[in-house]
Amino acid sequence: MTRLSLAFAVSISLLLGACATSRSDKTEAPAAAKAETETAAPATPPVPVPAASARKLVLVMTGPKKVTEAKDWADFKKEWRDTFAEHAKLAGIAFSFADGEAKPQGEAGTLLAVQVDDYRMVGIGARIFFGVMTGNAFIDAKVRFLDLRDGKPFGEQQHNTTSSAWSGVFAKVTPQQVDAIATDVFKDLKAAK
Repeated sequence: MTRLSLAFAVSISLLLGACATSRSDKTEAPAAAKAETETAAPATPPVPVPAASARKLVLVMTGPKKVTEAKDWADFKKEWRDTFAEHAKLAGIAFSFADGEAKPQGEAGTLLAVQVDDYRMVGIGARIFFGVMTGNAFIDAKVRFLDLRDGKPFGEQQHNTTSSAWSGVFAKVTPQQVDAIATDVFKDLKAAK
């Protein structure tokens, strides 16, 4: 019976250690909306995007070497590309994804330069099959809104999202976190004047 008690105590300790949740959202001027995760964040003013720049969005993703050379970086970028393409289609906004550095293209639109400082991908399937043992999904990224014509900044947002293993299979994983960020970006584009 002592082995069973010891195994139970170790299991509880591991579960509690894996369930740490943190969330911080920082917004730099101009202030911006934040990606929702497990807790609600206070509302902040949107990034002011001119109406002429709200009809087209070009997404570019970069990060430090440890991020861009991660084995799942291509999958992570695909998640962003697919999610933003779906949001753009629903909003009636032209969308493209570009590799490399964020460069102005001399035409009206918004260049969304995403600097991913760190992330951990957790898919929905992994969360369902392995539950809390998959750990927490998180994204630490700065999203800069730039004029596609000349690169002039409109504003930026800092998105720090973290799932909570306490929520079990219902914890928001990478696709849901990227969707929340995309929702915030397209709110700003739709609010353009």
